Amino acid sequence: MDMSTQIAVRLEDDELAALDAEVAAGRAANRSEALRHGIARLQRDQRYRREEARLLDLAQRGESVYPELEGILEIGHPPLD
Repeated sequence: MDMSTQIAVRLEDDELAALDAEVAAGRAANRSEALRHGIARLQRDQRYRREEARLLDLAQRGESVYPELEGILEIGHPPLD
């Protein structure tokens, strides 16, 4: 079972309005869920940035970024009449 921790957060009026808009639109059951959705988006962005950094590092070292795709564009095609 995951452990949860309650924290106190101060929000500006417009930030609170954004949470309430998510709840009102039915995209979140409550403010806490709306915040968790935002945190999940932040975590996804962090994963994308780590992956991007890894791919850039490979490319800068001259290594194949996607070795399984090597030569895929070199597939022969039958001549056109």
